[in-house]
Amino acid sequence: MKFWEIGKRNLKEIYRNPVLLGFLLGMPLAFMLVFCAAAGGGQASPIALGIVDEDRSQDSSAFIQNLGGIEAIELNEPIYSEKSQAQEDLEDGRISLYLLIPSGFEEATRAQQAINLELFYKEADPMIGLQLKLIIEAVGSEFLGVAPPLNVELKGTESKIKNLAVNFYFPGIAVFGLMILISTAAEIIAGDREKGFLARMFTTPARPWDFILAYSLPFIPVLIVSTLIYLGVGMALGLTVVGNLGYAFLIFFLIGLCSIGIGMIVGSLVKSESQAGVSWIFIVPMAMISGAWFSVERMPSAIKSVAGVLPFIHAIDASRAVLNGSSFSAIILDLYWLAGWTVVLFVTGIILFRRTMVS
Repeated sequence: MKFWEIGKRNLKEIYRNPVLLGFLLGMPLAFMLVFCAAAGGGQASPIALGIVDEDRSQDSSAFIQNLGGIEAIELNEPIYSEKSQAQEDLEDGRISLYLLIPSGFEEATRAQQAINLELFYKEADPMIGLQLKLIIEAVGSEFLGVAPPLNVELKGTESKIKNLAVNFYFPGIAVFGLMILISTAAEIIAGDREKGFLARMFTTPARPWDFILAYSLPFIPVLIVSTLIYLGVGMALGLTVVGNLGYAFLIFFLIGLCSIGIGMIVGSLVKSESQAGVSWIFIVPMAMISGAWFSVERMPSAIKSVAGVLPFIHAIDASRAVLNGSSFSAIILDLYWLAGWTVVLFVTGIILFRRTMVS
């Protein structure tokens, strides 16, 4: 019966650690609440759609008006008159999709001839384009009053991509993998605090930023090698790099630094190595609402607003855009967010270390 006595002792240890117990019980609750809110809860956001009306007729205007009346679609303004304008905005990241209504649309509708519309999209998301295609064809069927002779053809940079699924999921998986640095950094600092090592170091002339650098610098080689591994394995599994690989590396490097910074903060706040595991209660939900595993396009607006403040969605969106051929100008705002978060997190870490040293 020795196992029973040892088991009781370990059970008491768990119950005596409220942070650990809260993590064990709170993780599934947080996971399910965030998943339901992101994937199925609340009012889903409409898909923003640009329109190119080359026909500029009464019927094409009426068809566009019908599309605008669908809850799942939000039409971008103004309506383009030329495809070149919409394509330029698509390449620069100002729009993510646009529908081309060709000249002769009115003539074809009145003659009940087959109508071919083209839906262009830059994002390597295999689902959004397909969802929108079905919606537009359904609206066309209702507009024409007959089952479609209307067909929507998907077009875009996807023709250069060998495996759509890999190109969509890879950035999210890589960013989530780098987020693991949060818990690792937190556990190391918390472990040193629990063992009394930090207390002894605080008696030395070292300054707060010395501690931040001392704990963060060893992670830099790990971050670089991890990023190279993610990119190498991704390409081996079918990742197609249409854009600049160096920009993608820079994005992953910055989000890795953000993760290290968050780990430093968590490690400064918790009191033991076991408590550092509480960081997972934030890592998984943050990855979910940032689009690591599924598109954020249809998430409720409130969830998207929260995710938009965090650095992770900017890393995923920017790396996804770059890998699929977007220019540097299309991701510059995301890079500003990532660089800003990196500075804020490390400054916060220094402040927390200073307070810990004083106390």
